[in-house]
Amino acid sequence: MRIRYLLAFIHILIGFAAPVTAFGQTDTTDMQAGRQLIVGVHPQPPYIIKGDNGSWDGISVRLWRDVAEDMEITYRFVEITPDSASKVLLQEEVDVFLLGDVTEEADKQVDFSHIYHTAQMGAALSQTNNLSSIAKSFFSKRFWYIAAMLSVLLLIVGTIIYFVERKQNEDNFGGDRSVAEGIGSGFWWAGVTMTTIGYGDKAPITFWGRAIALVWMLIAMAVTAVLTASLVSAVMGSAAKKISVPQDLRNMKIAAVVGSGAAKYMREERVSFQEFSDLTESLEAIKKQKLDAVLHSVPALRYTISSDPDLSLQVQPVQIDPTYYAFALAPDSPLREPINLALLRVIKTPLWQQELQRFIPEKQ
Repeated sequence: MRIRYLLAFIHILIGFAAPVTAFGQTDTTDMQAGRQLIVGVHPQPPYIIKGDNGSWDGISVRLWRDVAEDMEITYRFVEITPDSASKVLLQEEVDVFLLGDVTEEADKQVDFSHIYHTAQMGAALSQTNNLSSIAKSFFSKRFWYIAAMLSVLLLIVGTIIYFVERKQNEDNFGGDRSVAEGIGSGFWWAGVTMTTIGYGDKAPITFWGRAIALVWMLIAMAVTAVLTASLVSAVMGSAAKKISVPQDLRNMKIAAVVGSGAAKYMREERVSFQEFSDLTESLEAIKKQKLDAVLHSVPALRYTISSDPDLSLQVQPVQIDPTYYAFALAPDSPLREPINLALLRVIKTPLWQQELQRFIPEKQ
């Protein structure tokens, strides 16, 4: 009798557990056994790249393929425009848009997955190691400030050695020379001693003169190292000076791609700029010296420049709000949570970092 009651109790428990298990598996089962998902894409290298044969590749495409494989779902790509992404998602014509730009305005209309990449804004510029850039740097305030400080130092040392040597070393510092001429001789001696050239045309002969010379040689070694680094930085680094936005942009011939975040930013800041429909075309304008810079996302700039050996340009990040990319979905989409879980699993793998390095070179 007791065995019958026990079996009946177990049967009741199984009856309650079955619906609970089925309820917990509903979303996953529907996606695995349901219809083929429609995934919206739009060419935007290096995230979404359209091949000549109509195939799709890029960072976002490869990430989605890994996510879909993890979720065990089928899908097909449909090309749409970024402007229509919200509309087609709301009308359920598309299930997912791969390159959703996460903004406050967009978040009010659609849902987003976890952010999978952050694109910093940058400026593409011509390489700075050319003669004109170096020549311009010689007229920078920093260069002349360093030169003036060095001259003052040499003048001080030269004056000291003149007054110490002038009476006993008439051939080099005293004699018929005026005070100005004597100090000039000391200035010359301090300069050639500091640079270790040492012509030998002038040299101290007194005890205190030689003692000062020895101390000056030791000090000059450190001074030379510091000043050399400062002068090289002033000459070679002035052209590579970080761009201050939006101030520096107003003094540059600059361009942006139509509809880009850079174009929106410059309109808001009332910066005069040219618009191009194609990023490569705008970069070629820099090469032809028709532009000073192109403002765009760093990943897109680096990918485009590295893909074209004729574009010898550098990319410099600028302090503008970055762009955040995520998968865009319809509001309250049942796909959001499963996609987020799969997304977290995929981006933790070394393969994801390899894909980023492949499409986005570290430096340009």
